[in-house]
Amino acid sequence: MMRLLRTVHAWGGATLALLMLLVSFTGALLVWRLDYVRLVIPEARVQYQPTVESLAAITQSVETHFGADNLRQIDYPTAAFALGRVTLADSQYAYVDVHGKVVAQWKGNGRWEELLYDLHHRLLLENLGLAIVGYAALAMILLLVAGVATFWPMRKGFRAGLWPKGAAVRHLRSAHRNTGIVVALPLLLSLVTGVILAFPEQSQRLLLEPLRPENYGESFGEHLDTTSGPGTGDWLPALQRAAKAFPGAAIRSAQFANLASENRIIGLQQPGELSPQGLNKVYIEAREGYMDVRIDNQSLPWHERAFNAAYPLHTSRFDNLGYKLLMTTSGLLVAFISVLGLLGFVRSLRSAPDQRPS
Repeated sequence: MMRLLRTVHAWGGATLALLMLLVSFTGALLVWRLDYVRLVIPEARVQYQPTVESLAAITQSVETHFGADNLRQIDYPTAAFALGRVTLADSQYAYVDVHGKVVAQWKGNGRWEELLYDLHHRLLLENLGLAIVGYAALAMILLLVAGVATFWPMRKGFRAGLWPKGAAVRHLRSAHRNTGIVVALPLLLSLVTGVILAFPEQSQRLLLEPLRPENYGESFGEHLDTTSGPGTGDWLPALQRAAKAFPGAAIRSAQFANLASENRIIGLQQPGELSPQGLNKVYIEAREGYMDVRIDNQSLPWHERAFNAAYPLHTSRFDNLGYKLLMTTSGLLVAFISVLGLLGFVRSLRSAPDQRPS
């Protein structure tokens, strides 16, 4: 069994090594994506304390500038990052400042950090690249399990350290094994969350829907206010009502009412939650002001909340420097073991037959 696992790990790892090198290295850089934007766009560095009134003014300014039918979503500026990110139709995006003024606009991967994200997430190949990355992550989960299993009989070799003592195959393999066992848990977390982000609908059908009761969603119609009438669905009253529906929560995002939807969908982040986009949702009908839906993320079962945490855990998009450093180090170490593994594999093929991977 161990011989089979070593063979699978060696050949599978060699096949995926270059892809893992690319994805892990770009992932380590993307942990600091917002820090880069803050560095190159001065408006991201201004002091700003969000209020319902200022967020409503930003939203109204954006809607006036672009038109509701061209808008999809706005992720609001925060005290830590004073830019709002606007998602537009036809794969267009914009950054706006705390007054709603457009400070940058681009299409697709037309900015450096967006190009890096596209390379990491889709290999610049759109949906085909997303599928390749997703299936590679699934394969890597299996290879990781095989690698950990084969490490155990050789665990005494861990004392040899993480850096190869020479260019010989045995030294490369030893450093690869030792570093791999150190990074195994954060790598597993990145792989599992990466699969969920690559295949969100399939993951939800597989992991969540079998556990949902028949009356799932009934609670989304509870604790709604009874306000309605002309003007009650405008941005300021809509945001005020959303904030009242979740006391103490921060308003993080809003989706626009347009030809595709009659609702303004407001996302809020409750204290203790990781997601910066706001997993608690309030749906308010734009014309008549009816509050149709209220989704409380904290009232969902633990497995739903764990599933919803995949995005912030994978991207490090929450305010924790220690976690960002952990994921950066993990990404760089995975790139390191990818190089070690590929070099060891290639050199073993050139060595004597009794030294080839088996």
